[in-house]
Amino acid sequence: MIERYRDLVVIYENDVAYVISCDSLGAIGNKENDVLKVDEEIVGRTTLKVALSEVLCVGAKPLVISDTLSVEMNPTGQKILKGIKNELEENGLSGVVFTGSTEENFLTSMTGIGITVIAKANIGDLKIKKVKAGMHVSLLGYPRVGSEVLGAKDVLNLSDYIKISNSNKIVEAIPVGSKGIKYEIGILEKISGLKVEANFPQHFDVLKSGGPSTCCLVVHSEEDTASIKGLTDKPLTYVGVLV
Repeated sequence: MIERYRDLVVIYENDVAYVISCDSLGAIGNKENDVLKVDEEIVGRTTLKVALSEVLCVGAKPLVISDTLSVEMNPTGQKILKGIKNELEENGLSGVVFTGSTEENFLTSMTGIGITVIAKANIGDLKIKKVKAGMHVSLLGYPRVGSEVLGAKDVLNLSDYIKISNSNKIVEAIPVGSKGIKYEIGILEKISGLKVEANFPQHFDVLKSGGPSTCCLVVHSEEDTASIKGLTDKPLTYVGVLV
């Protein structure tokens, strides 16, 4: 059986699930027409984190990464790939198999990159469709986008997502995408058939983009709040309760 689950494709085969995620980035880098100028290594690290965060949040472990770079290999592609490979090595994921492509037929004046991840999990270990009424919804990290991300201390990194994936206290985890916290809560409600009785802090912009997976909604039992708060050094903010 194959199903679409949030932004993922999940393929079920006997007692194993293969999970596919993807992410793209454009106009960010050091090329002439890039809108936000950043080092190419950051481009690689950031795009990888977003694609990996999706599979990690459902409890799957990455097997294959495909990088489609809409730039030349030398020098831009090499710098992006260096960021990708360093991010994997620093987080104990160097065993992942790589494939990819670059643009060698035409000169490019703007950076573009796509990453696809294929991951695997035992079906019983998947963090999907397990939420229940009475569970709490909290936000780990804080939504940041664009230049705000650079140097921010309250955004999630890849090691945080690995901890989220490995935590048996987190029932479900949803990285906040470009449509913001409110949209992701709506998806959670639709999938679970429950409602989130929300109590947003006044400073929260629930429509703001989460940028490159800078924050993540987590569903957990009330008694596990302290444990989850100690999981990372990023802020944990109560959002509401499922009813």
